[in-house]
Amino acid sequence: MQFMKFYFQLKTPHNKLFADIAETIINTYPIGVQRESKEYNSYPGIKKIDAIVEQSMTNNKKFNKPWRDFLIKIRKSINSRIHNIGMASEFSFTGELILERYKDDSLVREKKIIFVVSLLGPYFTIYGVDETAIKDKIEQHDIAYKAINVITVSPFKEFEKHFILLKLAIEQEFADYKFVPFKVTTLYIEGVQPPYSNLTECTIYGALFNNSFDYRHIPSPFRGDINYGSEQSNITVRLQPPPA
Repeated sequence: MQFMKFYFQLKTPHNKLFADIAETIINTYPIGVQRESKEYNSYPGIKKIDAIVEQSMTNNKKFNKPWRDFLIKIRKSINSRIHNIGMASEFSFTGELILERYKDDSLVREKKIIFVVSLLGPYFTIYGVDETAIKDKIEQHDIAYKAINVITVSPFKEFEKHFILLKLAIEQEFADYKFVPFKVTTLYIEGVQPPYSNLTECTIYGALFNNSFDYRHIPSPFRGDINYGSEQSNITVRLQPPPA
């Protein structure tokens, strides 16, 4: 059995958003260079990522203050539970807005919106998530087996109001930042290996935002309008063997 793997073309992009993303990726990553090499680690874009992560780790409170202030501001206007869920090792700011949460002794179910702002370029993305977690205990330690059930990629049904409010709030706070449709973030890029990841190639999401989806299954089809926020683009499709 084979599955379709969609690739982003760094050369000859067919719209402005794709051209901007291609330029950012080329300036940030040494294309086709292995992560362990001296050339990789001396590349200016990789040094920029290392500096961002170092700053976040050594002075996290100061580094995250503008983002936390933004979350407080939108929390007051939206009147919903909003949290910072970014990690110090990431080159993005990430927030989570909880719409619904149910839990019992064996299960947690959440309906939420994730919104991510890149620190490598003027980009952000927003998507809705329905997620379940099966609770368990091993040697007196609580654990949870999480699974994303469906991703909503546009202002759709119960996600519509808060999706739009978050998009407007980000556009007002981060001037000239561009919305990247979630469908676009799932495109792979040949020859790009971000630091702090073990994958031999990554998606646009992994290159611009963080590695949240490196080892998580992205369910499809997506819910909502998959063309929301998109322009005409140049995408190639390759048949790949299924992941092991």
